[in-house]
Amino acid sequence: MTPGSNIPLSAARVTVDVTAPVRLDVSGLLLTADGKVRSDDDFIFYNQPSGPGVTYRSGGGSAPDAIVVDTAAVPPGIEKIVVTASPDAAGQTFQGIEPTATIRNADDGSVLATFTPPQLGGETALVIVEVYQRSGQWKARAVGQGYANGLAGIATDFGVTVEEPAAAAPPQP
Repeated sequence: MTPGSNIPLSAARVTVDVTAPVRLDVSGLLLTADGKVRSDDDFIFYNQPSGPGVTYRSGGGSAPDAIVVDTAAVPPGIEKIVVTASPDAAGQTFQGIEPTATIRNADDGSVLATFTPPQLGGETALVIVEVYQRSGQWKARAVGQGYANGLAGIATDFGVTVEEPAAAAPPQP
């Protein structure tokens, strides 16, 4: 796939795994027509591994992390599942470690499509693909949109509340 291209999904359950030469954090966001989550419960990742129709699957360090989408179980009102990735190491960018998303039939593992975003640089997080519904048909779109402000930047853009670390209290004299 190339950036912006899309394919119809031939399977009701798909897995999107994301590989790179470094460990990645992969997550999924369930979005409504306005491009936002309904609540923080629609942010699926290692600390919140399941939501309606969407599951995070850890690769355990030896296989890629993945987002599994069961399109038949996605609730009404959710029009898009955005799959994101960010390097696990704090502050690391995608410069020279371009990730590849592989979209598979979740039931038999067959490859439906692959996408490697071109020309990444200072991005620390990436919307790599979308699984979306249009006119009753589920499709996948190659995105490759980078963010320099990490996964928190992506989450905030899509309406997730991101808690900032508490500031240290000044020392008392």
